[in-house]
Amino acid sequence: MKSFLKFLIPMIIIAWIGTSLVMCRTKEGPPPVDKTERNVVIYNMDDDEDTFKKVLRGYLDKHPYVDVTYKKFDDFADYEKLILDELAEGEGPDIFAMPNSWFVKNKGKVSPMPDSMGSPDDFRSIYVGVVANDLLTQNTDGIEKVYGVPMFVDSLALYYNQDHFEDRLPGKGKPSGTWDGIKGNVISLMKTAEGEVEVAGVAMGTVGNVSYPADILYNLMIQHGVVFYDDIMKEALFSESNDYAAVDAMNLYVSFADPSQRHFSWDEDLALDYFAGDVTAFLKGEVSMIFGYSSMYDYIMSQRKIASSKGLSVIDADVVKTAPMPQLLDPTDSTEKRDVYGRYYAFGVSRNSEHSDVAWDILTYLGSPEAMNVYFEETNRPTSRRDMLAKQRLHPIFGVFVDQAGFAESFAVVDYLKFDEMIAQAISYVLEGATPRDALKNVQEKVQVEIPKNGYVTPLDEEYYEETLGE
Repeated sequence: MKSFLKFLIPMIIIAWIGTSLVMCRTKEGPPPVDKTERNVVIYNMDDDEDTFKKVLRGYLDKHPYVDVTYKKFDDFADYEKLILDELAEGEGPDIFAMPNSWFVKNKGKVSPMPDSMGSPDDFRSIYVGVVANDLLTQNTDGIEKVYGVPMFVDSLALYYNQDHFEDRLPGKGKPSGTWDGIKGNVISLMKTAEGEVEVAGVAMGTVGNVSYPADILYNLMIQHGVVFYDDIMKEALFSESNDYAAVDAMNLYVSFADPSQRHFSWDEDLALDYFAGDVTAFLKGEVSMIFGYSSMYDYIMSQRKIASSKGLSVIDADVVKTAPMPQLLDPTDSTEKRDVYGRYYAFGVSRNSEHSDVAWDILTYLGSPEAMNVYFEETNRPTSRRDMLAKQRLHPIFGVFVDQAGFAESFAVVDYLKFDEMIAQAISYVLEGATPRDALKNVQEKVQVEIPKNGYVTPLDEEYYEETLGE
């Protein structure tokens, strides 16, 4: 009997401890999911419905009570207007995608992630740094919250013609990793005949015939250390910050369109009569390097197919290669962090959603490795998750973009399309003779008018966090 009690008493204690732990987890964990039938409406840019059905299949198979209505949009201006109008009327989708730069200004239009689904620190540990900077911000009480989930983080990189480099720069075979080196590449790659450009080194320096003029300049501004706003986004600073670093960035950009420079490569007359501008010139072998995001690869190949079907002479598909965005300092020697401008869409949950619990459950799934593996297979867009970078960076074309996701940076804007337009206009003004300082100051003044008196970022409630950490 005594031996039996010796056995029984420890078992009772173990059972009691186990029950207590389960009760603690139940108490602290998320509430039971309501399994009544729900229809969740998702609005998104660019991704086809078939693609998204594949991405969501794993979730919907496990949640048969959830039905998803998916709508794809192609024109961002119309898309944003529709969403804002619907939100103002108390309607709209449950989930919608918006640019990463949109969330700080518009966080009141979305519901933050419930605390039961994860903390800001969890979010930082899962996603690359630019995501935390863009999608973590304080609510009106000064408490940090998660406002969106991205499936990818894209950035600018170089697309180059490998044959041109093997022919004219055989000792290198690829673009330089620095801007000074790119200038040298351009000088070697340039071909002229009777004063006319036959082959340009790089499509850069102008507006109308470059695919991403504003984005290239943003990249240069970030690399030059430009500070765009004060800490609470109350004051625009970018034209004057860091000893007018933005002026240096502008000067570097337009120098490639300045005939007085040895590295002059591109002007406003080149490729203007081409449907796809610099992309068409690249396909015809008339320019050696162009800048683009990962999505540009499919566009290049689709335009190549169209041109080939019309009997036009185009470069071989296998000579299209990618290289990292050039840096101010040589990445192989410098201890400084590399910088590149990151741009992507993130999903948020509408403040009007009647199914915000399920909507956020869907978003946490979209942020999972399972969903992101499918998404990369379907779209080739580089992952936003830290733990998936190592595998995806091995891709021969898209690995460059994946690698850059880890050190991408961005900044919030008051109006996504308007800011791009103003920056492009500033470039045009400089090409017409205005000083970079005046052109950028003009943009800054226009941006400042749009910023509310108290700024867009609520200061962190330090007392709340001191009390929380002290518990």
